Amino acid sequence: MRYVLGIHVGATRVTAAVCRATAGPWGPPEVVPLGGAVPWLDSVLHVSAAGELLAGEAAMRMAATEPERVAFGPLRRTGDPVPYVLGEVSYPAETLAAALIGWVADRVADLEGAAPERIVVTHPAEWSGYRRGLLHEALDRADLPGVLALPAPIAAAESRHAQAEVPPGGTLAVCRIGGTSVETALLRRGPRGFDLLTHAENAECGAGALLDDLLVRHVVERTGTDQRDPDAMARLRSACVVAKERLAHAREVHVTEGLAVPRAEFERLARPVLAAAVTELHRMLAQAPGDGVEAAVLVGGTAAVPLVRELAETMLDCPVAVDDDPATALARGAAVAARPCPGPRPEPGADAGSDAGSGSGSGELVTARHELPAVYRDGPDDLEPPPPRPPVEVTPLEPPKRTLSLRRKDSRGEDRR
Repeated sequence: MRYVLGIHVGATRVTAAVCRATAGPWGPPEVVPLGGAVPWLDSVLHVSAAGELLAGEAAMRMAATEPERVAFGPLRRTGDPVPYVLGEVSYPAETLAAALIGWVADRVADLEGAAPERIVVTHPAEWSGYRRGLLHEALDRADLPGVLALPAPIAAAESRHAQAEVPPGGTLAVCRIGGTSVETALLRRGPRGFDLLTHAENAECGAGALLDDLLVRHVVERTGTDQRDPDAMARLRSACVVAKERLAHAREVHVTEGLAVPRAEFERLARPVLAAAVTELHRMLAQAPGDGVEAAVLVGGTAAVPLVRELAETMLDCPVAVDDDPATALARGAAVAARPCPGPRPEPGADAGSDAGSGSGSGELVTARHELPAVYRDGPDDLEPPPPRPPVEVTPLEPPKRTLSLRRKDSRGEDRR
């Protein structure tokens, strides 16, 4: 079946969603279970001495024995003049980001039985044409030409619009509470999609990773875990990450044997962090146009914590919308944006056969809907000069080998025939 693919590569996790073509309109976005039992994949890569790639959980396991060959969150470092050094080889961040995107595309193609017709990848809203151009070139080298880029806040707005239509001219406020930062934005619905009015990102809020730290510290104080034992601390941190996510739905979660953490206790730890995130959104709302906003939309994995909605409804003077699955909202929004949308009605006598070969009727690329050039280039004023490279030799321009040349190793590192 024909489908389009949306991918969100976050600082800590990667998610993907597809929209499939049916006999009528394109179907709604559906999340792809990249990690098997979970819908996400750790934003981690391991590159072997032979240049072979592992991603997600398998790469995390290799971090214990070969930490010098593991890279975390490469997309965010696209354009960084300092490369990743994995073993004895230096890789530009955008090369590893393209390899991770390719790994996800291969994984989805494996599950769907065919390659996607179109791929849309989210990127931070502050990226210039230069950084998008670097990613575009790296994707070309990874045999993924034509992948389209979409600012993350627009993906969040598209996800919301798919569930509750935003009228033309309507404004949305978006707050993404991610693993390492809080991003806020204002967007207006135009005739061809959402326009990004303004945005801001604050890494000092800490977001999800800071909540993990606070819960780990709390459990260590309660249990007396030896902090000098790296293995014990690694197991404890993993247990706390799982407990934090379960506390979004459960009243109490057992973190370790003999220790349960009630949600009320977790919320006491989390309240200052989450209040700071909602304060960032409150500041952004002060810049909203005079007619106000349709809704304040909260996305990102940490937005699943019930206290986030409670704080937002208390602190904000507008409707608050929290997605049922905020951790995958950006991937689903990217998939929605990748769907061909109806073009203008043709003039009488116009040639109606120009799109006949597509099988989907008249349709516009996401680049037209959101005015993102296909080659990831903006006007001359948006092109910043490339930063100076350090005095090291960044050798490989080719990305590491991914699943198709790895006998299709899955996220657990097992061969898939």
